Amino acid sequence: MQNDEELIEKVAEKDDQAFYELFNRHEQKVFNLVYRYVGAYHEAEELTQDVFLKVFNSAHKFRGESKFATWLYRIAVNTCKNYKRKKQPTVVSIDDPEISTALSAPASTEPVAILAEKRKRAIIQQAIDTLAPNQKTAFVLSKYEGFSYVEIAEIMKVSISAVGVLLFRAKQELKKKLLPYKQRGEL
Repeated sequence: MQNDEELIEKVAEKDDQAFYELFNRHEQKVFNLVYRYVGAYHEAEELTQDVFLKVFNSAHKFRGESKFATWLYRIAVNTCKNYKRKKQPTVVSIDDPEISTALSAPASTEPVAILAEKRKRAIIQQAIDTLAPNQKTAFVLSKYEGFSYVEIAEIMKVSISAVGVLLFRAKQELKKKLLPYKQRGEL
């Protein structure tokens, strides 16, 4: 089995089979990242396709200075940032089906518990969406994708200490925004 770096070299030579292999290996993780960043399922599907189209068209630019996954996530994060920058700000409603779509399987099968869990996730997602773009990126990469500070620094092209500061500020901001909900027992 070939590693990602060998496959991307073949993709640079327009090897479709190598591209499909990379796509199959990484599509779900890229989709998860994009979905958590944009918060809408259909938009995340389209942006994930855009990311892999960019990978295919830019494969010749991969220099091997970092791992393929780091390069791929950098493309995904930049695609999300560009999308958010171009998109008009919208009001997020908890009743919005895109927002209320579960980030994971519900812990209960009771309708009341499922509804409460969806509401909690929507409140948290709204708070995450209000973070500064770099804070949001660092938070999503750390909390949802499980990347280390070093990996986040490579993906975002910032120092490791900058990642620490971004995560600290993101957590402080989220605590401040979520405190009223917690005090009311909604979280």
